[in-house]
Amino acid sequence: MGMDASEHSEPERLRKALVDTLVQKGAIVSTAVERAFRAVPRHLFVPEAEISIAYSDRPIFLRWEGERPTSSSSQPAIMAIMAEQLRLEPGMRVLEIGAGSGYNAAILSELLQGEGHIVTVDIDSTLVDDARENLSSAGYDEVEVVCWDGSRGFSDTAPYERIIVTADARDVSPHWIDQLTDGGVLVAPLWFKGFSLSVALEKHATELVGLSVSPCTFIPLQGAWQRSEGYHPIQGRSSQPPSMSIGLDWPEQVDLAKLHELLSPDKRELRDLGRSLEGQFFSQNLFSGLFMSLTSHLGVFAFIPTDQDAPFDTLGYGLVAPDLSSAAILNDRFPDQALVYGNCSAHWELLELLDQWDGLGHPSIHALKVRALYECPKSIPGRSWIIPKHSEYTWLLTWDS
Repeated sequence: MGMDASEHSEPERLRKALVDTLVQKGAIVSTAVERAFRAVPRHLFVPEAEISIAYSDRPIFLRWEGERPTSSSSQPAIMAIMAEQLRLEPGMRVLEIGAGSGYNAAILSELLQGEGHIVTVDIDSTLVDDARENLSSAGYDEVEVVCWDGSRGFSDTAPYERIIVTADARDVSPHWIDQLTDGGVLVAPLWFKGFSLSVALEKHATELVGLSVSPCTFIPLQGAWQRSEGYHPIQGRSSQPPSMSIGLDWPEQVDLAKLHELLSPDKRELRDLGRSLEGQFFSQNLFSGLFMSLTSHLGVFAFIPTDQDAPFDTLGYGLVAPDLSSAAILNDRFPDQALVYGNCSAHWELLELLDQWDGLGHPSIHALKVRALYECPKSIPGRSWIIPKHSEYTWLLTWDS
């Protein structure tokens, strides 16, 4: 267990304020998680950061590769949400993939209350050394810290009742499932057509049953479990820089050169939606289920602007015809209109999807249920759909009724 700190010290005052904020935001729900966050001094895990930064609700980057961060101490709010999703109880065996600064492992150790065992692994040996030193300095010597490729799990201390992944895994590694007990819970950031969702999955004999989901942002997982999902520039054959990127599960999912030709500014027009989507975009409401509802159509993708010449400023949701003759993109700059390219077929299909969204009553992302099946089901229940994913599993999504 961790060390005690004076209630009147500056770090303690700032820590109390941070935890109070996390409770007010709803990131912390249970008394167990609240107690754990109040007990662990985050500033001891990020000693190079100013105290005020250490106790801010923001990620703190630990390692960089050029201008790209490769490791961080995650934002406390998402750490709290994932700790709640994990449903950790004293006495459990826990594997954490992505040691980072060691702060999250300390939180998990507090939740174990001195019972059970936690091992945290990271592929970066320097991070492992720092995390081990941080944990020891803060009084958490009971946490086992190992340099290892977490995409393979860690079989030496398996099986585990709980596994948590603190990097963008994008899909579930079979090693994690093999090392998880039946009835055990895996919490991991996974990719769903351009969105990262922290998904809590409970292992059953033939499937993984989703318990909860929450939006999240993480640095991609490193190691042997390399994934092809990501945002790809919509680049044409000319030297003209792309103004948008599209979220794909694999690079060949869409012919990017042809899509570039389709999304030419001279082929664009604004067409009315017959409703306003104000307040329903991810940029306006983190927990809006709009985009995930649209993914019931195979041709829906997420778009992000990559240049000042892009027709919108934040994340957009687009429907692209299979033959690339038409596209219609929603974005919060034009909440009652769609950016339509080519013919109108994509626009009409998009309107049908929005009619379905209205009929659902605009559910929150918290109402989304996720199941990963080892075999494709013979039939799909109502209000459910299969989402395309480069995975060994079939991913079935459902809105909670």
